[in-house]
Amino acid sequence: MDAKPADFPFPGTAFNVEDNRLHLVHSAQERLGAVIALISGARESIRMFFYMIDPDQTGQEVLDALVAAARRGVAVRVMIDSFGSANTPHSFFNPLVAAGGQYDCFGSQWGIGYFVRNHQKILIADGQHALVGGFNLTDQYFDRKGADSWEDLGLIVSGPAARHLAEYYDEMDALCMHGQVKFHKMRRLTRDWKPGSGTLIWLVGGPTNRISSWGLALKHALADARRLDIVAAYFSPSHAMLRRIAKVTRRKKGSRLVMAGKSDNGATIGAARLLYRYLLKRKARIYEYQPQPLHSKFFVIDDLVFIGSANLDIRSLFINLEIMVRIDDAGFASHMRGLVDALVLQSEEQTPALLQRRDTIWSRFKSGLAYFLVNSVDYSIGRRLKFRLLPKS
Repeated sequence: MDAKPADFPFPGTAFNVEDNRLHLVHSAQERLGAVIALISGARESIRMFFYMIDPDQTGQEVLDALVAAARRGVAVRVMIDSFGSANTPHSFFNPLVAAGGQYDCFGSQWGIGYFVRNHQKILIADGQHALVGGFNLTDQYFDRKGADSWEDLGLIVSGPAARHLAEYYDEMDALCMHGQVKFHKMRRLTRDWKPGSGTLIWLVGGPTNRISSWGLALKHALADARRLDIVAAYFSPSHAMLRRIAKVTRRKKGSRLVMAGKSDNGATIGAARLLYRYLLKRKARIYEYQPQPLHSKFFVIDDLVFIGSANLDIRSLFINLEIMVRIDDAGFASHMRGLVDALVLQSEEQTPALLQRRDTIWSRFKSGLAYFLVNSVDYSIGRRLKFRLLPKS
């Protein structure tokens, strides 16, 4: 049994939504503080999955906290994605296993399932406090890489909704034993997941033969939307989803889309830029964030807010396993739009004149290739290409 919820000293901005308490953790200090607080305060159980954990300063600090929790009797269960954390040796987690914790990798067998990544970021303490977001556990996400550090955020959900996410984690855990996950089991998990009902629900994305709960919820939210704000580190949606976004921007002038102006993967910026002209013709206002690489993923549609691990691209909608939380609350939506305001002030607006200056046959070819790579192949392959996918600044 998971413990009765404790009063954790969480950082961030707090909100009450239905029977749940939310803490939005935005700055690097708040996000790392939230991770350590959840692990250090757990009394009964820790369930953790991250796409990427590196054996750097951040990874070591988190591992030390997990080992300490296991030594005081907390049931610690850690999973990582075998592809995302490919640079982290299994031996890195030996101290956790020696302390009584459990560790495993999420990896598909060779075949079509090999191309599916588990891109989720989940940390659940005592079945009562759940952290989700876009950030991984590496130095780059916590202001330890200077100008190359990511802009990101996360959300802690405390209350009944956290217990529902713990149930999902346990289902994922069951199909992840010994690191080999069969493709048909992943599909069934995504297809059969019940998001729940009410003001706050959990949405899952993944490899199904029909639209996932995450994709379906986004589709329905866009259908009658009056106001739209998108912050998307990687933006290359399907043509059907792009048309739905364009219908909103066309009927509501001023809808804002904040994209990455800097990234460790130029292919993702090139893929997004391929779509700018289409959206600008339909009254979208597009901005590229300039101070540092953008990794945040959140969407505000009327009074709905979606936060989690999913980018707005084909991989996140139809291929990778993703976790998103949908919150229906006008006050929370207003606060999130304030974050969009702050990002816009630090961004370069994309205009037809700007597009015209950098538009060439060669740039269009590179953007088209980038779109194919990040959607049909993999982000990391685009990252490893040696030729430039972006023009010189």
